Amino acid sequence: MNQMSVDLYQSATDSEKFLALPAGTDPAELMGPMTFDRDYAQIKRYREAFMFDPSEAYAGVNAAKIAADILTVKWATYRRDPSS
Repeated sequence: MNQMSVDLYQSATDSEKFLALPAGTDPAELMGPMTFDRDYAQIKRYREAFMFDPSEAYAGVNAAKIAADILTVKWATYRRDPSS
């Protein structure tokens, strides 16, 4: 799978929860993440236009699942495991 440019947001209420969106997507237009988990109702930008590579190993996350979610539903939520 190829690299993708994504914007990353961090939950303002749980610093281990993140939201990944295709770069340039306005998170205010999404209802899905907030519907499933209220911690995504308040988010702050973490990284802009991050070149995400689904084949890379990122500490504490399932990169392939994040990429699959972005490609199918246009957003991905994940929790970073600080022990990884």
